[in-house]
Amino acid sequence: MARQNFIGLVVSQGKMQKTVKVRVERKVFNKRINKELFRRKDFLVHDEGEITREGDLVRIESTRPLSKWKSFAIAEIIRNKGQQFAQFEAQAKVDVLNEETEKTKQFLERREERLGYQNGQLLRDIRVLQSHFANRSEQELQAQELSEEIQKIKERYGVDNFTPQTLTTLVKLDVNAIEEDLVSQKEKIDNAQSRIANLMADREKAIEFLKQNQVNSPESLQKNIMKNLVRKYVMKEL
Repeated sequence: MARQNFIGLVVSQGKMQKTVKVRVERKVFNKRINKELFRRKDFLVHDEGEITREGDLVRIESTRPLSKWKSFAIAEIIRNKGQQFAQFEAQAKVDVLNEETEKTKQFLERREERLGYQNGQLLRDIRVLQSHFANRSEQELQAQELSEEIQKIKERYGVDNFTPQTLTTLVKLDVNAIEEDLVSQKEKIDNAQSRIANLMADREKAIEFLKQNQVNSPESLQKNIMKNLVRKYVMKEL
């Protein structure tokens, strides 16, 4: 006796071990309306090698009952569209990762141009100076200080003469610069918060401020939206 065979589409894969869901569509003639209709049925199908993917067109064949709900197995993969979709998805992830990496690189380059030095530049400069001072006599140090790289470090940090104590000084300079930057940023944020509070305390002032920033019909805005716009334009002025 010939085994039952159906051709269907894999609609679910990876949720059960060695099992996929295959959807089979058949045409059935309805005598009442004198028309052919599509009927579909889902089968749980055994996939021993777990090689099928969602979107594959497969032929399934009846077998001995493997479980309460599973009595069919994959007999043939007719069209492996699901495999291609999986490859496209994997390639898309790689492309997205490459794009994010490129964006990160561009961001760091813009940051370098804005700050005037590379991220971690201080550490590299300290290593150069350590090799500069290691096992050198005073005369050799004077000669070495004329090198281009040492001159660049001098210009970068505003140091006239290098001594072994310069390394400690550079670290202190960097820490002090970070502290000054944090204090400056905090002052700017505090001033911005104070100005936002003053503008929102007087609706007319807030409306006039938004009109100066070319916001259309600010008087018709709700309070929370107006506050967000005021915050946006105040922070832009920092």
